[in-house]
Amino acid sequence: MKIQFNWMFIGWLIAAMVTACGYHFAGGGRFPAGVTRIFIPMMENRTTETGAERVFTNDLIYEFTRSRKEGLAKDRSAADGILLGTIVSFSVENISRSSVSTAIERRVTGTLSLRLESPDGRVLWRSANIVEHEAFNVVAENKTKTDQYKSDAIAEISKKIAESAFTQLTDDF
Repeated sequence: MKIQFNWMFIGWLIAAMVTACGYHFAGGGRFPAGVTRIFIPMMENRTTETGAERVFTNDLIYEFTRSRKEGLAKDRSAADGILLGTIVSFSVENISRSSVSTAIERRVTGTLSLRLESPDGRVLWRSANIVEHEAFNVVAENKTKTDQYKSDAIAEISKKIAESAFTQLTDDF
């Protein structure tokens, strides 16, 4: 009986320490500046990647729906915050080669800028550069397949950025 009591005490002590230090799941806090409902319009795309604005906007809306559906407004009039996004850049670099002139793997890097505004245009929160990377294969002699792999990598970057953006927006640190 004494051994069981010690384990219960240790478990209670660990639980008390974890909750006392303010530990919480990432992205589990409130929106900044007292905002409760956010509207997400189509993002601006400053890159040459056609359609990236649709993919990034949809992934961000999906992340809000998945994580906090009640925090998403259906239109501007129902929102007390507007989350505006700009896809700033994509860059591609070779990360492995089979010879000096032949790449077999590349990495695409995507950068997104977000700002949360009040309906009257005041900036409530900003994240200047959310950056993510994803590698993709290069298929020799098949540009179409390589381009598809690059598009898939950009879609993966979009998902990662949406998760990161939601976490940053809702962190209470």
